[in-house]
Amino acid sequence: MPRSKRQKIVSLTKTEAKGKEHKEKLIDTIKECCDKYEYIWVYSVKNMRNAYLKNVRNKLKTSRFFYGRNKVMVKALGSEKESEYKQNISSLSKKLVGEVGLFFTSESPESITEYFDELREYDYARSGFLCPHTISIKQGELVKGTEFLKRYLDTEHNTDEMTIDADENSKEENGENGYVERFPPNMESQLRDLGLPTELVKGKVHLTNDFQLCTKGQTLTPQQAQLLKLFDVKLAPFKVDLVCYWNNGNIVEM
Repeated sequence: MPRSKRQKIVSLTKTEAKGKEHKEKLIDTIKECCDKYEYIWVYSVKNMRNAYLKNVRNKLKTSRFFYGRNKVMVKALGSEKESEYKQNISSLSKKLVGEVGLFFTSESPESITEYFDELREYDYARSGFLCPHTISIKQGELVKGTEFLKRYLDTEHNTDEMTIDADENSKEENGENGYVERFPPNMESQLRDLGLPTELVKGKVHLTNDFQLCTKGQTLTPQQAQLLKLFDVKLAPFKVDLVCYWNNGNIVEM
């Protein structure tokens, strides 16, 4: 009886070998970086966003970054004195816990700390994010983007990084200072499904009564996170914190 084409035995040995090969290659690359660069930093990331970390890599092109493979990085550096790749570098391995990474550079610690002290990008907050503001929306026509920030967030937090570029196709004139972004009528049902008490008034999306969108100190629900994104509000700061660095056998804490 001929074997069914559906009954196929798939061997995973090649996949496993390839995974092990990739790990060994990464370990070798990290060791090469230990020999090449003068400083080895441990850093942590708040509100990780791959796009922003990619921007950091592009800015510091002469450096090498590794993130998200703690066990592999520890194995490359050595976890104990007997196995450490460089003098006292096992002390650095003990810092590789949680959402941290390594980066290798020959730039001075002063220039590195100055760059990261000034680095701050904002992105849309995700579900589970601890909200830094209480935002209560007033009854009436809904706005979003820059005008929303002006109305409902403190001025000290209303920075350029927290706004987005206005969509050229959705701008409407509003006095001498520019434009106000509004929701198109076809989005009213989506906003209502997310919990907003909305209705259409002469083709414009209105809030039927005041509504508390989020509360300071409380974690965001998926619906709240989606609403904040629709309002073009970016509350989550992408920030790289420097933990410490290794240089010639010495560990310097930050």
